[in-house]
Amino acid sequence: MQCTPSRTAAMYLLIIAVVVLMLKIYDIPPVNSWLWMEVLLPSFMALLWKLWADWSGYTRRRLRARHARRRSARYVQDKGLCKINATPRPPSR
Repeated sequence: MQCTPSRTAAMYLLIIAVVVLMLKIYDIPPVNSWLWMEVLLPSFMALLWKLWADWSGYTRRRLRARHARRRSARYVQDKGLCKINATPRPPSR
């Protein structure tokens, strides 16, 4: 499974959410005095980030750019193995 940028950002927010939630459940200061909305805010932010990234096409654009870089690097490496001077091709659509 590949980690996309939207998954990475959402994962950081979810890790923070789980840690804060555990601190609230086990009644550890200073989190025990926070309101539940403050505790659940990172979870909501992760959900909003994931929804926005998918809706706006951010995830897809980042994956396309990543695949284009890999394809270009492979092309240059393969041509180097064949001892042919080559320039990388522009990414196709």
